[in-house]
Amino acid sequence: MERLETVIREAATLALAGNERAVSFSLRIAPDAAWAFIDKVQIQQLLLNLMRNSVEALEGAVARRLDLLTTRNGDRIELRVSDSGPGLPAAVRARLFQPFVTTKAEGLGVGLSICRTIAQGHGGDLVLEDRQDGRTTFCFTVPSAGEEATLAAL
Repeated sequence: MERLETVIREAATLALAGNERAVSFSLRIAPDAAWAFIDKVQIQQLLLNLMRNSVEALEGAVARRLDLLTTRNGDRIELRVSDSGPGLPAAVRARLFQPFVTTKAEGLGVGLSICRTIAQGHGGDLVLEDRQDGRTTFCFTVPSAGEEATLAAL
């Protein structure tokens, strides 16, 4: 059982290294979505990849925001990583999770494929949410530790 705030903040520290002032980061954790049954290293790798992608997408953007939100949905916790970047072209969105698909000149195109595998290994999936406001938002779920475990840990 892991405290999500700790897991997320550790990943954010790495993801935002060198960009702390240039990117505004916000974290909102629902009180009933604070503890999860996860492999800490794997979820940090997933978060690190999503957040680094966001930071890179924000280069040159006027508003440079990276938001992470957790919510509880039954026995699952949903994590949403959202940025204020320019979004993804439709052609890229259609093949986003395929291995070796990248928009980066130096990228290998395996990061999101690995992230999806990690999410699926935790009983969920990694999806790109369609948003009307143009923001890019990735969502995935992990098993909740339950209300009893959350209360006991406090």
